[in-house]
Amino acid sequence: MSIVTARALDTRPAASYRLDALGGAEVVRWDELIAPYEGRELFHRNVWLDYLASSRRVEGARWAIRADDRTVGYLCGGLLQMGPYRILGTPLRSWGTNVMGPLLDHDADQSALFVALDRLAATERLAMIELEHPSLSLRLLQSSGFEQVPDWTFLVSLSGGGDAMWRRLESTCRNRIRKAQAAGLVVEDTDDPDVADEYYDFYLDLMRRKGRRPPFSRDTPRLLFSHLKKADCLFALRVKDAAGRLLAVGLFPHDERAMYFWSGASREEGHPLCPNDYVHWAAMGLAADRGLRLYNMSGHGRFKRKFGGELTAVARWHKCYWRTARWARTGYQLWAERSAVRTIRRPAAPRPSEIVTTSQRPAFRPSDIFRAPLHDFPIRDEILYQYLPLSANMDVLEVGPGSGVTAFRVAPRLRSLTLLDIAAANVAHLRDALAGQPNLRFVCADVCQPGLGAQLGRAFDAAYAIEVFELLPDPEQCLRNFAEVLRPGGRLLLQFPNYPPSLSPGMTHFRTKAELGRLLQRAGFAQWNVCSLRLRPHAWFLYEHLHERPIRAYRRHRSRNGHDRPLIYDESWVFQHGRRLEPFKYALHTAWAALSAAMRVGGPVFDHSAVGDDILNRNLIVLARRS
Repeated sequence: MSIVTARALDTRPAASYRLDALGGAEVVRWDELIAPYEGRELFHRNVWLDYLASSRRVEGARWAIRADDRTVGYLCGGLLQMGPYRILGTPLRSWGTNVMGPLLDHDADQSALFVALDRLAATERLAMIELEHPSLSLRLLQSSGFEQVPDWTFLVSLSGGGDAMWRRLESTCRNRIRKAQAAGLVVEDTDDPDVADEYYDFYLDLMRRKGRRPPFSRDTPRLLFSHLKKADCLFALRVKDAAGRLLAVGLFPHDERAMYFWSGASREEGHPLCPNDYVHWAAMGLAADRGLRLYNMSGHGRFKRKFGGELTAVARWHKCYWRTARWARTGYQLWAERSAVRTIRRPAAPRPSEIVTTSQRPAFRPSDIFRAPLHDFPIRDEILYQYLPLSANMDVLEVGPGSGVTAFRVAPRLRSLTLLDIAAANVAHLRDALAGQPNLRFVCADVCQPGLGAQLGRAFDAAYAIEVFELLPDPEQCLRNFAEVLRPGGRLLLQFPNYPPSLSPGMTHFRTKAELGRLLQRAGFAQWNVCSLRLRPHAWFLYEHLHERPIRAYRRHRSRNGHDRPLIYDESWVFQHGRRLEPFKYALHTAWAALSAAMRVGGPVFDHSAVGDDILNRNLIVLARRS
């Protein structure tokens, strides 16, 4: 779900909207009132609002958005009291609701709507409003004081028939589905209300194995089933083996256009038969047979990426009207994160926590120790694996390829990879070191010079530059070049230390997020997220003591001999004296592989957090999408 900017509103005179609460007959007719709006989804309908009211104990609310006597849209949500704070969620994150927010006429003035929401907050004494809808203008939300919480989900197309859907699956997923079918697994869509308890038993067992507390009670799936099944808005799927033993349950709400993954759980000893893959595939088939066009998997991760969907940015927005509510919200988030991992009972065999990534890291091959070009510890690669989704049908551009080890690992997973470096000597070195990769292209060019698109002669689905942006003299032209060579919707990943020259060898830094945002907007990017990046504590400890301290000692030694830290790779000591290090190549690569594995034992290597407008003195990651 991309965020659409309402540019047409920029020159329109300000309107005045009001929110009129609906009741009685209008609430009964709610589904009829919102039916003409294209942005209407299952979560706007009475059946879902009634489910939320009963399962989340919220007060359902519905408003007409009016200008004088003309209705320009509708808004629904839930009001709840948390301590001294009255909150409007449309929706709230914890409700298992993908989207809600306002439904507006095409010519409606969103800025007037946000003013009307502020008036509603004052009238109702609301401490916070949280909302999400893909049609909301990012620019107007930000200018109205709303703060963004970015996220990602996989959107799977159900078009083209079963054969097309099958081809879009990853090969590993197809193999697992074949395995389930060969084992005689059967999927049924049931009307039996006991399926809710069967699901919760499996789910409770899963939470216990992970040492976590379930975030909702047994009544929640029961109420989901009772409300949605009778309205024919739910696939409640059971997976059984050939002997009739229940292996998995999946709950998939849907409307007439899209299906959503609410939750699923399975019997642990049945995992070798792949019931989880099979239940999603069966749900996709049922949805396609009904004429549904889209499957929203309601999140991302290694399991969900196998089903052929497109990783898509989504955003939830909130605005705190009380300062204490902002503090309470931050405190609640910290409490929720800690309570989610609070141990119910210590598992008999502790498991490493799953790394949540947007792209799967390449599997380690022992031959990499011998075949990879000589390199330093590839900590930057973990950023790429965690934050940039890559697939076999993509053309990708890497700026600042360094030793080439990233390209060596990533290129086999892509259609093509172009390596761009300003240093001719390093480009020549990369041609020799990576000669065995047929889909690599090498270009010597300056990413800050105009006309890069004509020089490259092709467009790309994604581009990345890690620890390069801070070294560039013209960041605005660099961003323009990136936007020029990216296809519409193409993604850009930048990671760089945003420190002033006194603390960084680079020349580019930004004092505010707004300053960086203006450059991205002028360059032609429609969406972007700027976050602070840091190593997780476990990974930091290992990296600091086993890599950084020895490197700092070496740099102090070099600086006493009059050598400054190099700004480009071909000026580095490793590049210029690589032949002297070749005898130690296998030992170094083995050490790096062991250190990388050890750093990942505690979970993902990197963690990111939202930043305010002040972004100086932080390591930043920028994820942007071209308009």
